[in-house]
Amino acid sequence: MVDTSRIAVILAAHGEAETTGIRENYRVNMQTLGHASLVMPLPLQLRRFISATSSLRKRIRSFSNSQASPHNSITRRQAEALQNHLDSLHGGSGPVFDVHAAFSASDPSLETVIDRTRHYGGQVILSMSPIESTLSCGLLCSYLASTRSREELGNVRVISRFWIDSALYPLFLDHLFGSGSLSGIRRTEGRALVLMFHGTLVTDTKGNVPDFRTGLHETRGFARRLSSMIEEYPSNPYQKVFTAFLNHDVGGEWTKPSFEEVCGEIRREGYSGADLFGCGYFADGNETIHRKDELMQATGLSDVSNIPCLNASPAFTAYLASRVTSAVRQIMGMGSEC
Repeated sequence: MVDTSRIAVILAAHGEAETTGIRENYRVNMQTLGHASLVMPLPLQLRRFISATSSLRKRIRSFSNSQASPHNSITRRQAEALQNHLDSLHGGSGPVFDVHAAFSASDPSLETVIDRTRHYGGQVILSMSPIESTLSCGLLCSYLASTRSREELGNVRVISRFWIDSALYPLFLDHLFGSGSLSGIRRTEGRALVLMFHGTLVTDTKGNVPDFRTGLHETRGFARRLSSMIEEYPSNPYQKVFTAFLNHDVGGEWTKPSFEEVCGEIRREGYSGADLFGCGYFADGNETIHRKDELMQATGLSDVSNIPCLNASPAFTAYLASRVTSAVRQIMGMGSEC
């Protein structure tokens, strides 16, 4: 029976291992590569080899740096903050919101949470990445299409395409320069800002454009727009803003410049310091938390800072709440505007 009084809000994140243990990391890596193998040739033995070596590297690194990925815990905090914000906005009137964190590569799985809340009056699923692709939003939408009737899908909204939303960009600027900035970071002369984006496949091993949606066009557009806005910001203190893609280099040619190439350019041009900002992610994780050490080792710089992703910042929470509210009004037939 449908419970029309309740709305499920699901933060659909990638998911990472929460410890440096080999077994957990291997399982998460295999799940991730299993999804990737749906659209690119990754034989089982290769997936096992990559998962085993990656898990072993993380374990060895933990002997000198014990930090495990905060991605899942950050996503849970995002869900809790969004729950509190929605309660403060709508408490006592309208539907009851239940906010959940769910993951594509770890537990609780996205499919499990979606099915568990299937009887709710509506489901709003936020694809927790600025960029949509076949391997993120595409897998989610395929699952919904294969398991839901047309009538049920009328009560489901998937929120994605964040990169094209003009309301998102001021959050990044405020995070860097305004009330969300880190006062402890020294804005010295000759400093560089490195904007880190998730890399994407450009051509496959045969030089062909992939026949699935990689998010390449969206990523490049997102990077150009945000870089330009930062460079044009009146109080921008950076000598140069770099775009760096965090690539996996599996299955063909990936986006350029890579993080490693940007490190080389920073070393050659002699910057005094650098800040790293994972703006291509909504939550810090393995992709972002170790880059400071890597840049310091590659460049010899000692003045390097990590600027956290938007994570569970109040401004980002309020932004997500506005998107959820708009989606719920669509489900309830009350118009699409907040």
